[in-house]
Amino acid sequence: MEKIAIAQTTSSGNWSENLRKAEQFIKRAKAEKAKMIVFPEYFMNYYPDADHKYIEKAQTLHGDFVSQMKVFAKEYKMWIIFGMNEKTVDETKNYNTMAVINENGQLIAHYHKTHLFNAYKWQESRDTIEGDRFFEPVQTPIGMLGLGVCYDLRFPEAARYEALKGTQVMIYPSAWVKGENKFIQWESLLRARAIENEMYVLGCCHYSEKHYMGRSTGFGPDGDRLYQGVEREELLFAAIDLEQIKIVRKANPVFENRRRDLYEW
Repeated sequence: MEKIAIAQTTSSGNWSENLRKAEQFIKRAKAEKAKMIVFPEYFMNYYPDADHKYIEKAQTLHGDFVSQMKVFAKEYKMWIIFGMNEKTVDETKNYNTMAVINENGQLIAHYHKTHLFNAYKWQESRDTIEGDRFFEPVQTPIGMLGLGVCYDLRFPEAARYEALKGTQVMIYPSAWVKGENKFIQWESLLRARAIENEMYVLGCCHYSEKHYMGRSTGFGPDGDRLYQGVEREELLFAAIDLEQIKIVRKANPVFENRRRDLYEW
């Protein structure tokens, strides 16, 4: 059984301040013997930025922010996942990117959010380029890791694709917008992705007073809740026991019972 830390944080438009906060949370996670820590979507720079410089504040995957997160990962022997706005060749738009760094300080994977939040009063595509492929799972100390970002959660195809690729722990770093019934939707979708794929599904939600609700939560392969955050910054933990996946899938072999003759994949 391994422990993963969920850093339900807010961030500012100053990436240096966000780095200082990252180290504080990493130290706490290390003290609790977590093998991995997850920061939310928009962790490097807050979005939407009050001074409208979100695009200008973008960095590459070789920039100062990622470089320092690599240092933290190596120093604390901790896997780190975090959201950032990545610079592109289009000066008017960024990628909404998740970076995955291992305990040796190596950037081993990254993911560009594929489903952009063009819903309600938001139009993420105005300043963000959509990704063109799902995340390919990677092996980690907590199991085979899959990733989606926020609005991706509403599209079950992404989670199923990654489950079929061997994912055991699916993580959704998010900035879930506050609103009527939004927590019910967040909770229900996370639990559904866990139950239908019989894997761990963990949400890490950005918290801010104005836009994002926090209230991170996650579920085991049988749908049991693992943790529940409230509307504030906090560090949460989930225990991952991969044997539970085997037990659940033996009792209810949904992947064996799938009608592959009716599905494209």
